[in-house]
Amino acid sequence: MHRIFAGMAVWAVALLLAQAGAGIALRWNPGWLGIHLAGGVILGIYLCILHVMVMFHFIGSGKEMKEAAAVLGGDAEVLRRLRRLKMRVMPSATFAPVLYGAGVILGGGAHTDALGDWAWIHWGLGVAGMALNFWAFPVEYRCLVANLELLRELDDRIRREFAPGLTHE
Repeated sequence: MHRIFAGMAVWAVALLLAQAGAGIALRWNPGWLGIHLAGGVILGIYLCILHVMVMFHFIGSGKEMKEAAAVLGGDAEVLRRLRRLKMRVMPSATFAPVLYGAGVILGGGAHTDALGDWAWIHWGLGVAGMALNFWAFPVEYRCLVANLELLRELDDRIRREFAPGLTHE
């Protein structure tokens, strides 16, 4: 999972930078408007998919780890480590796409002059959304790697205790 996430996050960074470039280019060339509007919506959807994928992975793998820990005798340390990982991932995975999405929505208001003198909010939310995503990607990656290590530990323990003849591949 962490490899898939890394590839998708690299694309997200490239698209975020391209989107920012298109927004800046609008200052001098209004022809970039269509690209900037469509790119913002598509990128907002992509970021939601990326971060929700991480959240679903932690929800699903967490459920499996809790069940495995119960079978193994309720390993409190495993559950504590799992909870710590979830608490590190969930806030950034939730708020990074929300903040960027708010910037996308207010971008429509900035384009139609519905925001009037408040159009700077679109820029502010866009920059804040980019910054939060840039911060969230490494946090989520490290937690996905740690989650995989935790899954492997539980898997090895289950193999040792319930199927000692099976080899780990």
